[in-house]
Amino acid sequence: SVPRLAEFKPQELSITVWAFATAGVMAPELFDAIATAALPRLGEFDSQNVANTAWSFACAGCLVLDRIATLFDRVIELFSTFEAIDLSQLYQFWLLMSIEHPDLCQVEPQLQERLRRAYTKTTPRPSRLQRDVSAVLCRLGWTHEFEYVTEEGIS
Repeated sequence: SVPRLAEFKPQELSITVWAFATAGVMAPELFDAIATAALPRLGEFDSQNVANTAWSFACAGCLVLDRIATLFDRVIELFSTFEAIDLSQLYQFWLLMSIEHPDLCQVEPQLQERLRRAYTKTTPRPSRLQRDVSAVLCRLGWTHEFEYVTEEGIS
């Protein structure tokens, strides 16, 4: 339950929001409660916990300015310790941040490029919805590009 979140370890907090974001379950009250529990303890979060949390909040659209600023500061602090998979997640977080809060996400160009490269090295995994929509378009005779990739590497 939400009142017990203070007892959760950093990994438990990050994996909880990650699971909800991965499943596409919108739970704004839970994300808010986890942010309240996690942000004062971000110094305890390792790079994987930070990457999972940042990605999850971006996927869920929970980018409350004051909370995200604190999380972004921790991302920058830990930047040299992230693995490739973490950088890939952080690229998605950074892209959304650069649109929603461009004043907050001042990242040096070489760091931006490291994030982009990590993300674009991964093979896109189309969702079932994307495959289903493509199949319907094919049945309708609508020629389309199944996997369009933007300049930013987003598919």
